[in-house]
Amino acid sequence: MTDFRQPLDQARLAQELPSLNGPWTAIGVVRQTGSTNVDLLDLATRGLEAGAILVAEEQTAGRGRLGRSWVSPPGAALTFSVLLRPQEIPPARRGWLPLLAGIATTTAVRQLTGLDARLKWPNDVLVGDRKLAGILTESTGTGTTTSQPANNADNVNLASNASNDNNASDAGDAVVIGIGINVSTTAEELPQGPGGLLATSLLAEGIPVERDVLLVEVLRALGQWLKSYSRSPDPEESGLLSQYQRMSATIGRAVRAELPGGVVLSGLATAIDAQGQLLIEADGNTYPIAAGDVIHLR
Repeated sequence: MTDFRQPLDQARLAQELPSLNGPWTAIGVVRQTGSTNVDLLDLATRGLEAGAILVAEEQTAGRGRLGRSWVSPPGAALTFSVLLRPQEIPPARRGWLPLLAGIATTTAVRQLTGLDARLKWPNDVLVGDRKLAGILTESTGTGTTTSQPANNADNVNLASNASNDNNASDAGDAVVIGIGINVSTTAEELPQGPGGLLATSLLAEGIPVERDVLLVEVLRALGQWLKSYSRSPDPEESGLLSQYQRMSATIGRAVRAELPGGVVLSGLATAIDAQGQLLIEADGNTYPIAAGDVIHLR
């Protein structure tokens, strides 16, 4: 029987990078760290080039949206971050990067497993009404690197087997996308998420996969969408908006949005606009939601 919690092979993953046709330049695998996002943000401020990938067998201080924690048993989840320096994408359009990462993750899960994975706005990946994966995007331009120190960045060893012209260590602000996917987490190990949202894993869904295979497929899909969006940084022209709406589990649902400042809005989620905002109809009006916690109502 396959042991789905076998350690990842950094050297073999590095050999895969050139075949992925993406912006990936190097990859590192660490046994344990607080947060791969924090580590890459720290390395980015020291000049690490774009395209670096950092994977952790275990995160002890993994973070989700709205300051939530993301923890799992060692080897049970695929937890990794990628470093981008998206010069071709205007800052006003970078708000689509988390949604793009959600599309890529959902695409990879669907292709590998056949599961009907979908997106809960903005970028949680669901199977049915259970959360399979979460995504957190941060930037060196937002001051995140000073909020807490990286605890493992000095020990990261990045292996490269890619020929890439993406040496952009001085190319402005860096963006780090962190992705966490429950892979072999058992039903007993799964946490309950915010708003009562239950979690799931590929193992719990009856379709376990090896983490290295899943990582390669997510990177492949992520690289393809990044190239498309970099060529045409418009969510409509690039196809991002239409693809997101096709994958959405939120559009058409009754929702409750808990917004900054304690405001709560309940209504019908009707669409995603060109800014990536969720449109909610309530009391005869349409409200664009740029940030907040959206809960699907039954």
